Amino acid sequence: MAQSPFSYPGDDDTPYLQHFDGKFTSVFVALNPFLKLPDHPPWQNGEWQPDSTVLAAKLKGASCGVSWAEIALLCDFSSPSQVNRALRLTGSKRISAKYANPGDTARMLEICATQNIHLPDEGCSSPLLELSMGSFAQALGQDRLISAGHFGSSPNKIQALDLLDKQQGCIELWSVDRSLYCAINIDYHYHLICQTDESLRLAKPEDYFEGFYADTTTNDFWGIGDFSGAEQIL
Repeated sequence: MAQSPFSYPGDDDTPYLQHFDGKFTSVFVALNPFLKLPDHPPWQNGEWQPDSTVLAAKLKGASCGVSWAEIALLCDFSSPSQVNRALRLTGSKRISAKYANPGDTARMLEICATQNIHLPDEGCSSPLLELSMGSFAQALGQDRLISAGHFGSSPNKIQALDLLDKQQGCIELWSVDRSLYCAINIDYHYHLICQTDESLRLAKPEDYFEGFYADTTTNDFWGIGDFSGAEQIL
């Protein structure tokens, strides 16, 4: 099968809309939900969520989800943008020291530990985002999708229903008609959901995901290099 016709922006400072110009008219930044699972071992920074945790979250569904807005409130952060900055010092810690805030990250880790909240893994979808993605694709009439790993590797055809199953995850997805493309950077905690005007008329991502629409300046430094907290989280 051919490689992905699309790609995630190669540089952090490339605006999303600029990168996808001519292919898509909207880019929605969909935030990977946190998980509240008190009956499971605590989340360990630098380790992947165990399969048992992923399975439990998919079985429980939205009832175990914790939004970035809720995390911001628990941590006394100004907005979910600050959550993004704090998450960048987890996992691979891909953030320049001049932009990082170790205190915010430590506070978030401590509060999540005391509340039995699991942080989303970097570079892949939260099980709850996968469930939402399955429902979203069905609403778009996209019953068949192409799924791939990072950088469009190893593409294969899947059914939208597969995303509602406990075994299927998603990193990159696109529709056969190229009206939809979804991808996550290998080090980050949010998906870009790119749509054409026609696709957007059929279903809107804000009805399925927490997040916000990119404007002409939004890039991977949102809430990082220009920390204003001004993004409108839907």
